[in-house]
Amino acid sequence: MFSILNGRPPSDRSRILFCAAAACLGWSAYAQAKPAFTTFDPPQSFDTYANAINNGVITGYYWGGGGGSPDNHGFVRNPDGTFVTFDPPNSVDTEPQDISSTGSSAGFYFDSPSGTHGFTRTAGGAIATFDVSGASFTWAYGINKKGQISGQYVDADGIGHGFVRSTKGTITSFDPSGSTGTYAYRINNKGTIAGSYTDASGVSHGFLRAANGSITTIDYPGSKSTSMASIDNKGTVAGSYTDASNVAHGFVRSANGSFTSFDLSGCSQPAVIGIDNSNRVTGFCYAGGYHGFERLPNGTSTVFDPSGSTFTVGIGIDKGAIAGYYSDSSGILHGYLQSR
Repeated sequence: MFSILNGRPPSDRSRILFCAAAACLGWSAYAQAKPAFTTFDPPQSFDTYANAINNGVITGYYWGGGGGSPDNHGFVRNPDGTFVTFDPPNSVDTEPQDISSTGSSAGFYFDSPSGTHGFTRTAGGAIATFDVSGASFTWAYGINKKGQISGQYVDADGIGHGFVRSTKGTITSFDPSGSTGTYAYRINNKGTIAGSYTDASGVSHGFLRAANGSITTIDYPGSKSTSMASIDNKGTVAGSYTDASNVAHGFVRSANGSFTSFDLSGCSQPAVIGIDNSNRVTGFCYAGGYHGFERLPNGTSTVFDPSGSTFTVGIGIDKGAIAGYYSDSSGILHGYLQSR
């Protein structure tokens, strides 16, 4: 998983515009619309990582160019292009990972070279920090509109486990049966968590954990390994798998359990990172370098790069917009917003 606010719901006019651009005219018309890219960097940044977008608000982190020590700071980019930067108390490295429709974000921070902690930040700027009991490292990766948080922690033996933190702050640890390392990523508004785990043979499997605690292993049929990092509010998940020939493919699995595999023309090894509530998918793939991609529900796929990019990563996707980052020819990373 890539270390992927003034959160107001979209106006009626926003919904009408998106309908006109996409579903109401058909996905084909939407796909033919030329994407527009907006490059952005918080003030005084050297490298920018955009990790999530919701209602046009983007969160991530940037490197401030500290003198030989970690110096990443969190940011929120509002739809009007303004930035708010932040750090939890005593942080030397702040890395927001996700943002909810209410504008609350979640992520993790370092307070020393060997200690990581989870945090959540409200749209108003209030920050709360937390740790899983007994954890040596705590990483928060997902947050939903209720304020529930998903993530991973490492115990004293170096074993990774999943966790969910309730709105009231209660933390519950979990692992799929047979897991030797659990990675809990995104959580949807129903409280369902999508993630991956490794078994004793070193094979990766996807999983879904329902709000009632039940866990279902997800493997693409016939695959050698499966990984998942994203889920929408209907329970549709997206991920990647390797086939018997060790070739990577992307997939989408609907809430009823049906799978759809996909590949990208001229671009291999797709790593699927994000899915939105209209089942649009983003991530990156390889063709002499890394490129972002977008896949629509009708199967149409587009590989893309902002102008001047030497590699591109797509991470966050929501309501017709993609957020991620790219490297320029000098090796400097910038955030971008892709819209149509």
